[in-house]
Amino acid sequence: MSRHRNHHSLVKVGLGLHESRRYGRALGVFEEAQRLAPSCPVVAYNRANTMHLLGRDEESRAILRDLVSVAPETLERRCDAVGGRSLQLDAYFLLFLVTLHCRGFSDEAFGYADEHLRSRCRGLHSVWTLREVRAEVSAMRREWNLERQVASQG
Repeated sequence: MSRHRNHHSLVKVGLGLHESRRYGRALGVFEEAQRLAPSCPVVAYNRANTMHLLGRDEESRAILRDLVSVAPETLERRCDAVGGRSLQLDAYFLLFLVTLHCRGFSDEAFGYADEHLRSRCRGLHSVWTLREVRAEVSAMRREWNLERQVASQG
């Protein structure tokens, strides 16, 4: 039995491990939090992020697709500590990165990035700055365009 009383405290522990790049241990903590709160979107998002960093992109992608497939209000009903719109905003950008890693450049991947950018608004929190997102998306689009140019010449 865990010494933690609730999944919120486990998420904090997991985030500390994640930030210190101890992803395997962090995932174990997030999985314990999921057992306590199976529908919590914060737990799901952090599991997906950690799985991505462990190279488990297909599993991460499935979790993230679930998070973006429902209304933000649904996410908020799943857990009292969730800002549904902010969590979904970040899930879209992480889904962009995960899709690039596991499937490569595609309209689908860039669609997730575009949805992240469309959804940004004043007062909505994201773990990524707008500058970071725009720079990453632009760099990936340039690389994809270059790849397509080389393929069309070959």
